[in-house]
Amino acid sequence: MATLSPVPPGLTPPLTADTEINHNGVITVIASFSLFLVLGSLGIRVYSAYSRRVRQLDDLTFAATVILALAQVSVVFVEIYFGWGKSKSLIADQDWNSIEKVGYSADILYIAILSSSKASTALFYRTITLRSSLWMSYALLSVTLLCAPVTIVLLAVRCDRHPWHDINNQCSALFPHWQAVTALDIIFEIVLLLYPIRAIVRLHTTINNKVVVILVLSCRVFLIPISAIHLHYIRHQVNSSDPTLEGTFATVVAELHAALSVLVLTAPLMKPFIAAYVDENGLAYTDDASKSRTNQKLTPNSNRSNSTYPSSRVSNSPAKNRIMKRIDISVDREDVELLERR
Repeated sequence: MATLSPVPPGLTPPLTADTEINHNGVITVIASFSLFLVLGSLGIRVYSAYSRRVRQLDDLTFAATVILALAQVSVVFVEIYFGWGKSKSLIADQDWNSIEKVGYSADILYIAILSSSKASTALFYRTITLRSSLWMSYALLSVTLLCAPVTIVLLAVRCDRHPWHDINNQCSALFPHWQAVTALDIIFEIVLLLYPIRAIVRLHTTINNKVVVILVLSCRVFLIPISAIHLHYIRHQVNSSDPTLEGTFATVVAELHAALSVLVLTAPLMKPFIAAYVDENGLAYTDDASKSRTNQKLTPNSNRSNSTYPSSRVSNSPAKNRIMKRIDISVDREDVELLERR
């Protein structure tokens, strides 16, 4: 087994290492990279929200996902501090209980991040769904929210009265529970991939725009193999006689999985997606032209009035769904009077 070489005089020893009996360094690097992805995604989303000056409901679920991700990464760093990633022969007896409790919390937060990411995606689909199909979007969101506590409870309940003690095959229910959680995760990812395809195909827009939007929304497909790889390493951890060392690879994959689950939520902000739904003048497309109507709005100031005129393409078949361009024109009476006087 590899051991650390002695540090030359005058040099400070490294904060962590990566050897055959200590993988602290690998977890630290990947956790730091995951933290960078989460913070980068947050910056992209904040800038987008500030630019469009509109707040959407999925912005709130995105914020919740980021908070959970930051909490999970923090817990993993604490887990590293107590010795996770090292061989059990290197871990002090007084640190065992802390490692188990922190690792248990990291697993629960990991599943919560995946559920929150799915809920945010389902809520976003509401904005690109035709009004006649909105019930499907809400049904998808409801099922996602209902299954979130199910997966969390499934993972939280183990064999021991104190479930954080169960990290290997001494608990026969541990790996089957992970299998059930992973299966549910993959099933819902597949549903989230198939749902927008049906919604986008029904829209009356060019084939190129449909293909671009479907490809952008299909970026979640990468989360499916990552989930399967995580289960593979969980099996190695459960069947290992040294679970704190073998659990390194499961933790590394979990960190990447959680970070990418946050990153994919920025996909709808990508330029190809925006270009498919917004023209060169920044005018956004809305749905169901047949249901558009004129809205009149009055401001508290009696000398000023705003009118909203939606322009739509007239169709002889109102039953068909169309993408329309909506233009809001604001008219100021005072300015008009001033021009007339000139």
